[in-house]
Amino acid sequence: MQKTLFIKLTVIASLCVLFAIGLTMFSSVITERQYYADSVVREIADQHVNPQEIITPFIAIPVTTTPECTSAANKANECAPPFTTIDTVFAAQSLATQKLDVSTNTYQRGIYHATSYNGEITFKQSYKPQTAIESIETADVQTDMPDTTAVHDTITTAKQAITHWEQAKLIIPVSDLRGVPTLPTVTIDKQTLKATYPSVSMLNGLSYVEVALPKNTVTQLKANATALPNTANSNINANQAIDITIDLLLAGISNLNTVPTGSNFELSMQSNWHAPNFIGKALPNNKDFSAEGFTANWQNQYLTVANNQYLSQCLSTANNSCTVDSRARLDSSNHADYEAAAVVVQEAAGSIGSTNHGNLNSVHLNSFGVSFAEPNDVYLQTERTMKYALLLILISFGTFFLFEVIKSSRIHPIQYLLVGCALLTFYVLLLPLAEQIAFWQAYAIAGSSCVGLIGWYTYYVLGGVKRAVIFTAILAGLYAAFYGILTTEDLNLLLGAVFCFILLACVMIMTRKIDWYKIA
Repeated sequence: MQKTLFIKLTVIASLCVLFAIGLTMFSSVITERQYYADSVVREIADQHVNPQEIITPFIAIPVTTTPECTSAANKANECAPPFTTIDTVFAAQSLATQKLDVSTNTYQRGIYHATSYNGEITFKQSYKPQTAIESIETADVQTDMPDTTAVHDTITTAKQAITHWEQAKLIIPVSDLRGVPTLPTVTIDKQTLKATYPSVSMLNGLSYVEVALPKNTVTQLKANATALPNTANSNINANQAIDITIDLLLAGISNLNTVPTGSNFELSMQSNWHAPNFIGKALPNNKDFSAEGFTANWQNQYLTVANNQYLSQCLSTANNSCTVDSRARLDSSNHADYEAAAVVVQEAAGSIGSTNHGNLNSVHLNSFGVSFAEPNDVYLQTERTMKYALLLILISFGTFFLFEVIKSSRIHPIQYLLVGCALLTFYVLLLPLAEQIAFWQAYAIAGSSCVGLIGWYTYYVLGGVKRAVIFTAILAGLYAAFYGILTTEDLNLLLGAVFCFILLACVMIMTRKIDWYKIA
């Protein structure tokens, strides 16, 4: 008997190892299916529209700078060539409102789909030229001839900076312009204008639409920069705020990021999506969830000021040599988009304030927003379910073994093998069903099918209705308990530990009077 018991335990342990290998192989199937689903979403993004990242609009003014140089009659010209830079004027106050309609039915490929959104984004901005223009270091030089000084046949030409006010533009950056169905409407001081695509991009790395500023707005900015008295511009109040409203229709998939700029920025988002995942470098200050969706509000002055610095420094480099990296990605958790600070790549030599303007290569700005993640990811839930698979097999085999010990039943290893195969079939059914219907429905169908099949089979294995009913009830209770643990994400580890403790206690109570030496 001792040899028989040892052989039986060895067979059960070997079957458990065999099924553990089978579970590992099935895990690779889950990974493969998830990768294929992700590849379909990436294909949809490539063919239609990507996740979006929006930078708060700002005013850009081109500047041509002629460096200081020295030349002599008997020497080669040592003057550096002129270069262009971009001066930026940020809003003193910005209020962004995003109203998004999220759907999973817009983009589909068979059973796979991408979570998309369509909506209206409104920026209400107020520019105070007297304050904003202080960040512009250059001034318009209105002289016909450069200042020169002759010293011993050597001519020194002073540095000049010419601000091209007539080319001042309101910049509206959107990471993927395919998601802009119609060009946005812009109201500047009650003048309604239509944005246009730039004929020649003056901002390296950014995709954007632009609006040429009206003449009175340009004159107002120029009056502050050149310190012209109000008496010389009787129609211009230099201290009057410039009010700008931007109405932008936007579409994208998966997530939407916003880059705040200016002095005072506030973002308000409203959507019909019930399971948002807030991403980026700042969480909402306030959020509210209801049956209709969610609302959220952001305010973060530190990130806004940091973006102002990075963006203005990058655009002030010579000849558009700095790249602004502004784009959202499908899987934001695996990228550097949301690190603790913006990434700034600089050359080893020189400082930001150096005159060569060649030290800043690229910047990535701070952003925050929301990811419209699937509330019930079937692959993640199936993977979590499989974590309890080996425990389910062990309990089933252990129950069979206890029937052999307590009720003197004889169960062949082949019967153990068939029951284990039926338990594995549950996971084979679960994943393809969950890809077609709701996860709880797939779990119920797969679980009921396997419990029914095993219950019918154990009627013949255990030789009685009562024993089959007991085993079937235990198995059904296990499936129900595991599903309850899965649905409580915050307490699943604790509930799983308590559940294992209770099972062990039940086994110890049931076998407390068994004389194992006598059985052996």
